[in-house]
Amino acid sequence: MSAADAILASNTSSISPTALAAGLAHPERLVGLHFFNPAPLMPLIEVVRALQTTPEVVAALHEFCVSLNKTPVEVKDRPGFLVNRLLMPYLNDVIDGYDSGLASAEDLDTALELGLGYRMGPMRLLDVIGLDTHHHATLSAYEQTLDPQYAPPPLLSRMVAGGYLGNKSGRGFRVGGGIEGTTR
Repeated sequence: MSAADAILASNTSSISPTALAAGLAHPERLVGLHFFNPAPLMPLIEVVRALQTTPEVVAALHEFCVSLNKTPVEVKDRPGFLVNRLLMPYLNDVIDGYDSGLASAEDLDTALELGLGYRMGPMRLLDVIGLDTHHHATLSAYEQTLDPQYAPPPLLSRMVAGGYLGNKSGRGFRVGGGIEGTTR
């Protein structure tokens, strides 16, 4: 493959591939390739088709993902792509439920793990993702759509401002003793 045929891929989870492609001489060769964290363990990759991306580029990236023993899904360029677009409002609702006193962080996780068969509860997942990462992603989606389901919950904003970032800071909903008993 020559430089003129090279495919460019971005692993972004919040920057629009269409916007990235707009600045290129050959925008039709750019695609989003969103690996899930932790990439060595997670089998899913979203192949994000920019408005300019050709079907041939999407097909080539699909084959590339399969060669990595990953499972690709083709998605449109939308805020949050597919998985995060569905996940962000859910996590925001969980944070609001916690903040309103619906249940403890531990009980929310237990209920959703056992009641819905989730491998990891939402509060622990937020700590793994990083509260700052979730805040940034929801704020970005909200700014692009003005859809209130993406607006970062006030508790999340306060936690991030206070340095509660989840596993990366050792303080979050579950890590470091959580925020149980503190003023929410």
